[in-house]
Amino acid sequence: MILSNRKSEPFTTTAQPFRRGYTEYVPCEALRPMIRCFWTSMEQAGRLIIPDLCADIIFNLAGQNVCFSGVSDRPFVSGRTEESFGIRFYAWTAELFAEDSLRGTLNGGFEIGEHFHRIERELLPQIIEAGTTAQRIALSERFFLRHLRERHNRLYDEAVGELMKTRGVCTVGELSKELHISVRQLERTFLEYSGLSPKKTAALIRYQCIWQEILFGRTFNMADKVLEYGYTDQSHLLNDFRRFHTMYPEQARKNALKDVAFLQDNAHSL
Repeated sequence: MILSNRKSEPFTTTAQPFRRGYTEYVPCEALRPMIRCFWTSMEQAGRLIIPDLCADIIFNLAGQNVCFSGVSDRPFVSGRTEESFGIRFYAWTAELFAEDSLRGTLNGGFEIGEHFHRIERELLPQIIEAGTTAQRIALSERFFLRHLRERHNRLYDEAVGELMKTRGVCTVGELSKELHISVRQLERTFLEYSGLSPKKTAALIRYQCIWQEILFGRTFNMADKVLEYGYTDQSHLLNDFRRFHTMYPEQARKNALKDVAFLQDNAHSL
């Protein structure tokens, strides 16, 4: 399965990847195809959260509890302040560690025991007791390497890989024909393994590809991107981007880069 469309940046990017008080940590090599990153944050109320094609397990260190945040297909604003340690999965890999279907988890927050019983029982006490981020990451990596399950569905892997290869510019009908399965079967499989429909998955992949080009590219030629990503015109692209981001590309880029002057590096490897 293709998990990244870049050599230097991860495929999924948040609205403010360079913000102060937020740090991402690269997992060990064996877990990189499944875990996007570990992260720490002193969360600030009012921060924009965009659909990033990821699902998170979030440990509230002050409250000593943990929750599962399913994949989101709409933006929202954070509403509270807390010190957190997080584990971010790709939308299509969280199910590898779940004990239950992820159907119905879209845009939802859940008590961890609803889908990840072992994390609540085994990992939560260790994370709360650990004194440093390095210790929490090491504990998490050992846990996930020990409990990684081979729950892969070959058709699902191929379908996600095809959507990644086309950067989301692929209809459900085209995907169904490419994989020689019915649209209904495709829908059921995607909902079971990620909580997202194939159509929404394609839309979010396309959005994230465009967002990375806006944020990391030297230039962003709107006319070229309209053709490249299958939009009817520039207004269609702009409105589609704003639907997921709440603002247009120029403003989104300024918002993401406003804290860069205060940071030397936004990603750390242990």
